[in-house]
Amino acid sequence: MSFTEWSSATTLPPAPTSSRAARRFVAGWCAAEGVTGDVVDTLLLLTAELVTNAVLHGRSDVVLRIGRVGPRVRVGVGDENTRLPQRRETDPEALNGRGMTLVEALADAHGIDVEASGKTVWFDVSTVTAPLRASA
Repeated sequence: MSFTEWSSATTLPPAPTSSRAARRFVAGWCAAEGVTGDVVDTLLLLTAELVTNAVLHGRSDVVLRIGRVGPRVRVGVGDENTRLPQRRETDPEALNGRGMTLVEALADAHGIDVEASGKTVWFDVSTVTAPLRASA
């Protein structure tokens, strides 16, 4: 899916409080766009994970963008570091290291756009729930 139009964006500092600010920003956008239900929880969780990763590893301002194409909401988290995120196998007792694993598990699509000035890690979540299949 080609995505060039973001409806809203904000820049966050590389600080521990940015994850909370990102969740508030996405929650406000969802309320304004009429996005409700479990999809909001998924958007907030995945946004917080990617912003935390950008703060910890990007070590630059974090650009958070959000937009919608049809039933899909796309969130992009950019930083000035071109190093790609890595999915890690973590100790079940570890308190971190699950961000990309969660994105892979919960997003309908995800990817990374790399430019000379940095990267944007993005994910899509559908606002339409699939119909339940009847048991055979």
